[in-house]
Amino acid sequence: MNKKQILCTGLSLALLLSSVITTPASIAAGKYFKIQYIHSKKKVKKKAINARYNNKVISTKIPGYIEGSTSMYSAYWIFGHCSSLGTKYSYSSSKKRVTLQRNSQKLVMTLNSRTATLNGKKFTLPSAPRKIRYIAKKKNYIMVPGDIVAKKLGLNYSWNNRLLSGVISKGSTNKPAPSTPSNTKPQTSNPSGSTTKITASESDYSIRIKKPDGLSSSSISSNDDYWNKQLQIIIDGDYRNFFNTASNRTIKDSLTYKVSYLNGKTYINLITSAIKGFSVTQTDSYIYVKYAAPKDMFYRIIVIDAGHGGKDSGATGNGYIEKNMTLKIVQNIKTNFDSDPLYKVYYTRLSDWYPTLTERYDLANTVNADRFLSVHINSADSASAKGTETLYKDYKTYANVIHSSSLSGMGYTKGSSYDRSLVYRPGLAVLRGTKMMSALAEMGFISNSTESARIDARSEAIGSALYQSLCNSFN
Repeated sequence: MNKKQILCTGLSLALLLSSVITTPASIAAGKYFKIQYIHSKKKVKKKAINARYNNKVISTKIPGYIEGSTSMYSAYWIFGHCSSLGTKYSYSSSKKRVTLQRNSQKLVMTLNSRTATLNGKKFTLPSAPRKIRYIAKKKNYIMVPGDIVAKKLGLNYSWNNRLLSGVISKGSTNKPAPSTPSNTKPQTSNPSGSTTKITASESDYSIRIKKPDGLSSSSISSNDDYWNKQLQIIIDGDYRNFFNTASNRTIKDSLTYKVSYLNGKTYINLITSAIKGFSVTQTDSYIYVKYAAPKDMFYRIIVIDAGHGGKDSGATGNGYIEKNMTLKIVQNIKTNFDSDPLYKVYYTRLSDWYPTLTERYDLANTVNADRFLSVHINSADSASAKGTETLYKDYKTYANVIHSSSLSGMGYTKGSSYDRSLVYRPGLAVLRGTKMMSALAEMGFISNSTESARIDARSEAIGSALYQSLCNSFN
């Protein structure tokens, strides 16, 4: 079935099926719905947003919404019902008090008040918790500011504008390395983490942005939002007035400059007419950004495609869904590339949405990639079908490199009964449409109960093996 899966990982199978079939998310992100504030009786229309964990939409009875510049979510459905987050929820109606706990963190909020406490210490919320009535459902819900709540409870939170979702993940137990900005040497913070042919500097930049006094380099990060043809510079805190002041920036190359604010962060969006590669450096006084065509900016470019996604579930079998399995493998490939600056890697998707086949190969062609890899899971009518195969059109040597590593990642031996070898498939869109070395890896059969479980259990090993094969293909 090509139904969007709305899951909270960690639920039992019975609860999962109930969630998908009988209690889907109330409305899709981006759609409008009406609420009434209980404290003021005011009725307003809101655009629905989601919360996600492990790249899956968390199942709720009410969508989230934006309050001013703060994302608001159901306290119970996100931080109480979703057991995967490890959070506990309670509410005192007499005191109008919301209590959320995770590990040693205890967060207490009061309805309609921005003053809250974390382990007894007061702090100020960006928006007050509210009790609202979901008019269509005729039910009341308590909504809390998602960003700060997640972070105070030791979780990671980021905003994905394309998906209209707050993305929640488990926080790392490792402390970040201390920041030691230099007075002379610019700090490089390329959004891709990749080594660039061109480095932004005082003498070579597309835009120079002045920094407010006292703003540390560690408070500034960047994100290459290539699907939207923009670089996002993200600053902790509200600096809209400063960065909106024209005298604080010097633009040399053509781009659109926009400043926005959301969930305690200022966003400088540098929008270009086409996908570009970026270099970002900082001094104590300025942020320098240089952009160029990806091929002019990066030495080695790879595009990796997680098959299917969103409305297209791909094959299903034995409790598994292909789109989720391919995404899990690609995320493990990304983990390896994130610490390897020799390559610039673009991903057709890193969450559950559906890029069309044309969008997938157009991305690879637009950035003039050197390599393209699409990851899939096979299926057959026979439950005994098994093994790994790699599809290709023109580049058999490259496909063979991918195939050897796919077998290794699966724990299979080359030439064994699990080695289904290379398959010539010139008609496949992502192989036919790409203009560089390309291959499609079919890891194994979702229709085979043993092999589907093996793929799921070995996704990290598969990701590492495919990462290594892509690197080896340049040798």
